Amino acid sequence: MKKYIFSAFLLISTIALDLLTKNFVVKNIGLYERINVFGEFVQLTLVYNRGGLFGILQGYQNFFLIVSLIVLLFLILFYIFEKKKTLLFCTSMALITSGAVGNIIDRISGRPGVVDFMSIGSDNYFRWPAFNVADAVIVIGAFLLLLVFYKEEKKRKNTESNNN
Repeated sequence: MKKYIFSAFLLISTIALDLLTKNFVVKNIGLYERINVFGEFVQLTLVYNRGGLFGILQGYQNFFLIVSLIVLLFLILFYIFEKKKTLLFCTSMALITSGAVGNIIDRISGRPGVVDFMSIGSDNYFRWPAFNVADAVIVIGAFLLLLVFYKEEKKRKNTESNNN
């Protein structure tokens, strides 16, 4: 029961953090304005992503809204039908789902695109495409989900080798 309460709290709090940070940035930072956080390496900058991951296919916001809704539906179904709902699994699904919901809210909010604002890197070498809290928690959740699959596969192999 604790894992479900924790996951629900995580889901709600990461959606709230995503929405609060995006609203803060929209109200306080001008479009493409750069504010140094840790020197020039970490900056805040307002960018509207009208495309998909890393800004690909700019202008296809409706396409990505439909894809996002379909992926969200599959995430929910995957969660419902998963038999082994460990804390790690529930945590990963809460993070991925909250990130998807945060970006879907941006796509239907009437803004020009998904609000991205964290910029990391060096202009002289490489600057990672701007991202937001939703993007970050999706990546963290996906990594945790890979750990879930790895642990399950390892457990399955150990069981098979013990049976032989």
